[in-house]
Amino acid sequence: MRNVFIPLLSALFLFMAGSLIINWQLWHMATMSTAEAARISTHKIDTILNEALSATNTAQRVAEQGCTDRGQLDLGTEAALKPHLRAIMIEQKGRIICTSLPGNGVLIIHPETLPNLKLMLLPGRRLLNDVPVLIFQTPIANGRIMISISDAHLRDVMAGVSEGLNLSLQVGDHSLKRTGDVSIVASSHEVPVMVSSTMFPFSITWQPLPFFNSTRLVQQGWSLLLLIFFLSVVMGILLRRYMGKSTTFEDDLRKAITKGEITPYYQPVVNGETGGLYGVEVLARWKHPKSGFIPPDVFIPIAERSGLIIPLTKNLMAKVVSQLKPLSPKLPDGFHIGINVSASHINSSSFIGDCHAFGQGFKGKKVKLVLEITEREPLLDNPHLIENLNTLHDAGFVIALDDFGTGYSGLSCLNNLAIDYIKIDKSFVNRVTEQKDSTMLLDCVIELAKKLSLSIVAEGVETKEQLDYLNRNEITLLQGYYFGKPVSYIELIKLLLSKPREKIKLYENEKM
Repeated sequence: MRNVFIPLLSALFLFMAGSLIINWQLWHMATMSTAEAARISTHKIDTILNEALSATNTAQRVAEQGCTDRGQLDLGTEAALKPHLRAIMIEQKGRIICTSLPGNGVLIIHPETLPNLKLMLLPGRRLLNDVPVLIFQTPIANGRIMISISDAHLRDVMAGVSEGLNLSLQVGDHSLKRTGDVSIVASSHEVPVMVSSTMFPFSITWQPLPFFNSTRLVQQGWSLLLLIFFLSVVMGILLRRYMGKSTTFEDDLRKAITKGEITPYYQPVVNGETGGLYGVEVLARWKHPKSGFIPPDVFIPIAERSGLIIPLTKNLMAKVVSQLKPLSPKLPDGFHIGINVSASHINSSSFIGDCHAFGQGFKGKKVKLVLEITEREPLLDNPHLIENLNTLHDAGFVIALDDFGTGYSGLSCLNNLAIDYIKIDKSFVNRVTEQKDSTMLLDCVIELAKKLSLSIVAEGVETKEQLDYLNRNEITLLQGYYFGKPVSYIELIKLLLSKPREKIKLYENEKM
């Protein structure tokens, strides 16, 4: 059920997330498009009102000269030459004295009652033909000039920028939409978005677009929705297959151990002062036939959880013997060969036999076999585990406590186990810099080891400052990228030929 439910939820999540992103982009584009359309409409209406402003000059001259036949003709001509103007009227002393319409006609009902506002919208009921208009007014001596602009031109401006936008022309508290009569702006909890003219007292307004609009999403984003749907289905299928094969990686690891794909790499352990090669730490490396090198921090935890760590370590021991035994004449006396062993392996019934078989491979050779146990695992919970390690120590194996200072065991481990030396974790060494206080923790660890008469190996040496500090503190054995990365068997041969051979005496009282 879990293998179906999780892929289904993951595919659904991807589709919903993708749809949300597409919806946001469409909403953002629509918002920007509406604002741009409103700016264009504002500019066009400014242009229309500039025509009215220009016509005002002619009307002022007519008003000064009186409404003669010539003056009325001038008004009619001016209105005809300005394509957006409907009528020009001159009011003096409360009555219309001259208009651009034939016979001094007046379409506005009781124009003298209109307020003296520069710009206003009149509903259709205030005109004889029931057609709303925009009135542009200019005060003159004893009266005013009134120029009407047809609603058709205003609606064309708002409709022309985009058919799908509901823009409105707002003047004062009156509004003219793309359809219908002039209406009073109603109060609403949604504050309209607007673009205001910088030249005349009007604005183009519209209601904020809803963030989610299914029609907009389907009509404008259908192709992207199909793509997201396809990707979601593919991801769900792949995840289902992956989860359906949850043991695949473990099976691959089991096959790799059987086929001998887990190979040893060798991390040099070097004398920090002379550069002499004292030994190596054996590290497991897995080159997958398809995926290439897989990091040990990926497959080692799986091997430990699945119990494969025991056959993995045994195969690694066998390969180390087959590779290093022929090289024994090239190895310095007392050469250390360290291999990591897990708590589960130490506690197994085959552990002592496995280690003796490992040691028999180097019988008669002057090498030291080192069993490195990690402090990251609880060691003291099982008396059988302690007994096995102490038995092997009595048999001549060297016991090293790896990752010292980072895990479970601490001083209790040193009291209960026959530890020959500790390996200081690289997290302590990495702290060493040119700063004065950077070595405080490491100073404490080194002082503790010396008081317990334990030899020390410092891991993770990467800089000259770290090397100098360790040499000053008489830490003999070092390993880290400063001296070299883990190398293959072939590279180890080259390394042995390049390093000086030295007789190694790590302990005052040698046991083997």
